[in-house]
Amino acid sequence: MEVLLERKSLASFEEVKSFLRNVHECIEVPTPFTSLAWQESWIYSLTVLPTLYIFKLGNQIIGYCWIVSKNTLSLLPLHAWYLNQTGELKKDQVWVEYNTIICSKKHEQACLNALLNKAKIDHVCKLYISMSHNIAISKDLVDNSIRVDSENVNGYRTSLITADLEKHLSKNTRSQIRRSTKILEQDYGAISVIEASEDQLHSYLTKLGSLHKEKWSESAEGSGFNNPLFLSHHKYLLENFPENVSIIEIKAGTSLLGYSYNLIFGDTVYFYCSGINYQYENNKIKPGYTLHSTLMEYYQKKGFYWYDFLGGESRYKKSLSTETYIFSNLTIYTRSIEGRLASALQRIKQKLF
Repeated sequence: MEVLLERKSLASFEEVKSFLRNVHECIEVPTPFTSLAWQESWIYSLTVLPTLYIFKLGNQIIGYCWIVSKNTLSLLPLHAWYLNQTGELKKDQVWVEYNTIICSKKHEQACLNALLNKAKIDHVCKLYISMSHNIAISKDLVDNSIRVDSENVNGYRTSLITADLEKHLSKNTRSQIRRSTKILEQDYGAISVIEASEDQLHSYLTKLGSLHKEKWSESAEGSGFNNPLFLSHHKYLLENFPENVSIIEIKAGTSLLGYSYNLIFGDTVYFYCSGINYQYENNKIKPGYTLHSTLMEYYQKKGFYWYDFLGGESRYKKSLSTETYIFSNLTIYTRSIEGRLASALQRIKQKLF
């Protein structure tokens, strides 16, 4: 049976909420970013809804995705579709990894091909999927497109199924963690872990945000904690899905090392962001390393299997992880006049620059 694609109009957030809660009862999603909790919170934060497409097998809705169409060139009518994002930093700052069509894995390829067919019919030149993981580039998908470009980004995670976490780390990393922790405990006191209760989640998030802004406000992307849309998303998430969030405060004695915001999904803890105290004068103190090593031990004792650092290059992720995996930014050019033109222009650009 063929998967059919329909555009669905929803006029209010309450209608979206009802739709999401119904459809998520019928699909299995493997990550927090495709979950009901994340989707509902993200849509709540937006003032203008993206276009909603639903995928049907017979009369059964088997999945959905959000699409925004954007002009790729000012002088030519070439439009690209962005999957589950808007293409605008402020609106997309919360959306990170594991992007895909939101459906059970067994339907993913059929839904993706249905979406690509619709893009071709609508004269869309390309479909862009950011930070996807484990999406197969099937023969049907290749045959149905001009070409598929893939830009890879590393993701990092640590297996917590071991009696001795440290033995899987390099000698240098183990040395840095032990030295940092030893100095902290000698100078300030024992390392302690306090997980926010449901009533404390908002106050912990505010404290984390203050430290995060100190570190990242002047960076290119800035701190999400200066972004009202980012804050709206996370406040909704904490209020409506607290079981999927874990915010931790870590101290050495009375001295604050920092806060960690983690997403809980299945057997995995996803490290989302942190606010770390970098004011220690002793450069042998590595508050970030101590924070993460302490957290991994904490979540290991709680029975989790994985501590996922998510994507992006960072020395601490490489040092503290036991496994590397791949995210892909996919650009799929439609088999259309517009797709051929966009593909040709991209090849010219690559040769020139």
